[in-house]
Amino acid sequence: MALFALGLFAVVAKESLIRILLGIEVMGKGVTLAFVTAGYALDQLGTAQAFVFTIIVIEVVVTAIALAIMIRLQHATGRLDIRAMRRLAG
Repeated sequence: MALFALGLFAVVAKESLIRILLGIEVMGKGVTLAFVTAGYALDQLGTAQAFVFTIIVIEVVVTAIALAIMIRLQHATGRLDIRAMRRLAG
């Protein structure tokens, strides 16, 4: 739970897109840890591991897409923050 809260704080409090992406990753790790803990407590570790594997695959795809968008934003504006994205919106 603490990992998820820490990641949520990074997403809400920061303006740097890199820090926001890291916050999202930390939130994902908190969720996967919660799944493994719940699976262990309920004696359903195999099911929990399947969910965790699925979450990790989804995280990799989301991270790759987010990094590609950040690279495009860096080339377009020269900055990687929320204000640069707002300026592109019009």
